[in-house]
Amino acid sequence: MSLATHTTPLISRIISSSVAVANQAGIIIRDIMKKGELGIVEKESAKDLQTEADRAAQQCIITSLNKHFPNITIIGEEGEVESSLASGQVFDTSPDTPVNITCPSTLTSLSEEEVVVWVDPLDGTAEYTQG
Repeated sequence: MSLATHTTPLISRIISSSVAVANQAGIIIRDIMKKGELGIVEKESAKDLQTEADRAAQQCIITSLNKHFPNITIIGEEGEVESSLASGQVFDTSPDTPVNITCPSTLTSLSEEEVVVWVDPLDGTAEYTQG
């Protein structure tokens, strides 16, 4: 672990990693669109769709964040998903990459067990399926 990991508040490191992995998930989403194989399934109705991009992006985000923060709770909108995400698409986020934020003093001493991250991997899935 680097010195930054010891001195940077946990919440700042989680945000830093989240930004990095969100960028990676965006690449996955665009790549799936380019291939044109969206893998669309209906979740609860014809208006509630899920695509391979939803599944792969969520898996990338959750797996990548869990790699550095194994004790945070992560809840994904897509529930438990299986995707064709290749192991190479699990992004090794760097919690030491600085983000230009100031952590509120009330959050500087949080432990991983106190943190819940909600993941909505692809906002606007219906529009995404329409190109």
